Amino acid sequence: MVDVKILEKDGDKFAIDGSKKTYKLKLLIKGETPQFLNALRRIIQEDVKTLAIEDVYVVENNSALWDEFISHRLGLIVLNVPTNLSYTKNVKLYLEKSGRGYVFASDIKSDNKEVYPVYPDTPIVYLEEGQKIKLEMTATFGSGRRHAKWIPAHVYYYSLADVKLEGKLSSDEKKKLEEMGVKVRRNKLDIPKEKLYDRTFLDALETAVKGKIKVIPKEEYVFVVESFGHYPVEDILFLGLEELKEKLKRFLEEMIS
Repeated sequence: MVDVKILEKDGDKFAIDGSKKTYKLKLLIKGETPQFLNALRRIIQEDVKTLAIEDVYVVENNSALWDEFISHRLGLIVLNVPTNLSYTKNVKLYLEKSGRGYVFASDIKSDNKEVYPVYPDTPIVYLEEGQKIKLEMTATFGSGRRHAKWIPAHVYYYSLADVKLEGKLSSDEKKKLEEMGVKVRRNKLDIPKEKLYDRTFLDALETAVKGKIKVIPKEEYVFVVESFGHYPVEDILFLGLEELKEKLKRFLEEMIS
């Protein structure tokens, strides 16, 4: 029986269009395997499609940065992706600015009002007096399997563990643990919460007082999705699960055909 609980849901911010997005979701998952979680992690990062600027037509650019440099920067600008936009649909974007000052992502105009730079203050290039930049761009759908600019989120997970004290500690051993940030109260260990997820720290803890501390892994995992901003994090999780379901369906069809 799989049990999923929301541990943390934060990062709610107002987007340019006034909507709210959740950028981080932390789940406690029980009764699932690390193999499944890793498959979901990889599918989100490699197969969930997002929009990114792919083609750049330079009409005019006499800034200090050459065309290819600016094009590379444009490709990494995070674009909001409306959920009703077809994966086969391209979006045209335009940028035109002149005179002294920075050119920001907010200066990019789109033929679809729902597609816009998520982080408007992203700098693109600095122009001096008399300099101008004019670009026509096409944003296309793609996946992280092809290029990192299409990756929708940073996804990771870690297992939880029980730490048990088995045996009486000497004063020197207690001192050693305190130096590691662990307090001993009435023969119980008080370990900082963030350290309970650190496998390297837990291994060091076992080694510090050999035979007296035992780390017992639990079949419980914390699964974290941190959206880069293309989608709300809930949509990313849903799209990842849908993609996984489709892959399993295609695999099954091949097996029985």
